[in-house]
Amino acid sequence: MERYRLHVFCCTNARKPQHCGNRGGMEVFEAFRAELVKRGLGDVRLTETGCQHEHHEGAPIVVVYPGGVWYAKVKPSDVPEIVESHLIGGRAVERLLYHRMEEKAGSV
Repeated sequence: MERYRLHVFCCTNARKPQHCGNRGGMEVFEAFRAELVKRGLGDVRLTETGCQHEHHEGAPIVVVYPGGVWYAKVKPSDVPEIVESHLIGGRAVERLLYHRMEEKAGSV
């Protein structure tokens, strides 16, 4: 199995109007695909997903592992910033944060 440094999950589910796929999720996924190719980030895996725990109010949702960083209301225009800051620089884009799984795990 090939190893990746990071794994990006983009919700593209379009079953209902409030779901990510009907609120720009597919466009966000395609923007990530293009940006990863443009920057030669073959060590980052990109996966299209369905709903992420019913968080429709934050659609479109993007989750980055390791770390479990959840981004909400992501637009295609946000993707270069996420790639530059988080995927390359290791710093989450605070203005788009929904929550971080690491923080949640520590509080349980």
